[in-house]
Amino acid sequence: MRQRRTDSFLGWVVMTCLLALHAAAAPAPDQIKVERKGELLSLSWRDAEDQIQGVLTPAVPRPGEPLRLTLSVGNLQGPPFQGAVTVAFSREGVPGQVTRTLTRDAVGWSTEFVPDEPGTWDVDVRFLTTRPKAAHARFTVSEPPVPPIVWRVLLAIAGGLLLVRVLYAVTRRGVTPEHPIPPLPQAANPEATPGDAPADPEPGAAGPPAPAAPPVEPPADR
Repeated sequence: MRQRRTDSFLGWVVMTCLLALHAAAAPAPDQIKVERKGELLSLSWRDAEDQIQGVLTPAVPRPGEPLRLTLSVGNLQGPPFQGAVTVAFSREGVPGQVTRTLTRDAVGWSTEFVPDEPGTWDVDVRFLTTRPKAAHARFTVSEPPVPPIVWRVLLAIAGGLLLVRVLYAVTRRGVTPEHPIPPLPQAANPEATPGDAPADPEPGAAGPPAPAAPPVEPPADR
């Protein structure tokens, strides 16, 4: 009896954990599924009565570049939906930045929007059938990649600085306190000024005669 109660309790715990994991992995009822398909983002949503299909282009939105949203809203039963659809674009943490009410055109409900900053953005879709419906999708606006020419210029500058550093190290390698760089020879001055000191005589040359000693006078007689 005790063993059966233990098995029943363990089974209940396992089932509860599985249900919790499924609830955490499953998308929220109002979450529009976003999938990248080539050069566009595919949007899809459905409940028991209505569905939303749409595309968002380009697949990688950039700041300052327009992106286009096209939606198709339909009833699963009954006549086609012809009413208005409200969409709101907002950056994460800044709700309701741009809100527009769209009417059906030849391709559905469509509009263009230009994100001003990179980051995570939301688009909320609202419409009215048997009751008010609201769903939202999330997409990422990315910074444009650095052009290849910029990387080439940076690599060239880094290579030049490295070459200069190597050449400097090579030229300074033989210069030590014991072996300093010898001074450059100075050219002789062709014209000596009157105040210049006389040059040293060449070896073997006779110098100027020494001054004669004064004559010694004989002592006077006492």
